[in-house]
Amino acid sequence: MNEALSKELISKFDLHPSPPAEALHSFDAQELVHEEGMRNFIDCYRPLMKALDNQAVAAYFGSWCSSMALAVQYSVSMYSAVPVIALSRLSVHLIPSSGYCRIAFSLRDWEIQTVPKEESREAWRHEVLVSFYRDTAAPLLRSMSRASGLSLGEIWGQLPAKFNYYVELFAADLQDSGQLGTLQEDYDYLKHSLPAELFGMKRNPLDVVVRRIEALADPEQTVQMRNRCCLYYRTEGGSYCYTCPRLKEEERAARRAEFRQKAASGQR
Repeated sequence: MNEALSKELISKFDLHPSPPAEALHSFDAQELVHEEGMRNFIDCYRPLMKALDNQAVAAYFGSWCSSMALAVQYSVSMYSAVPVIALSRLSVHLIPSSGYCRIAFSLRDWEIQTVPKEESREAWRHEVLVSFYRDTAAPLLRSMSRASGLSLGEIWGQLPAKFNYYVELFAADLQDSGQLGTLQEDYDYLKHSLPAELFGMKRNPLDVVVRRIEALADPEQTVQMRNRCCLYYRTEGGSYCYTCPRLKEEERAARRAEFRQKAASGQR
């Protein structure tokens, strides 16, 4: 089981048992929780992602950190096991690729923990999630907020859209109704039962109302609107995304019409 999970953590979430060979810059997570260390990270990442300011870097960092958080959630739900992700083990890597830069993560002393025999799965799940968000994710995002000037709520706000998208994706691949129920129950627990103070917020930032809008290409389909802007418009050549909450509805409608007109012309 551990070998299968390890392979999925690498392929699905860019979480590695050793530093990726293609990393251009690598950072010890324990250094990033200090403002000076995070500023060094920002200075390296900003030109690679072509950000116009530090706040765009912060939003992108929050989005990439959602991959690590999803790795925890996926492991708990699918395997009742979890990689031990602690600041003392964690490294963050910048990997330029095809005109953009991705962030990957690696762990020293790779270890997969399972539910202890003397403990219920529910109690174990609670301990795992509390430990990850309180001791690993929150310190990193707080440090990024201080170093970049982007509010902590905006950085945490990058996670819900990715979580909702990928949990739907994971669910679509499941044939086992029991495992599907576990996936949804665990996600509900994350959103509704973890206390807000773990995140340094007044409310759990993953507990958001999902708004769906008409899909860009197909009027019969809907897509999830992001609950916070990803700040892509604050990168070189960037703009508001179609699913951005800052985009006015008339602008969104105009984009749909333009996209469909071009698509129809291309078909002819």
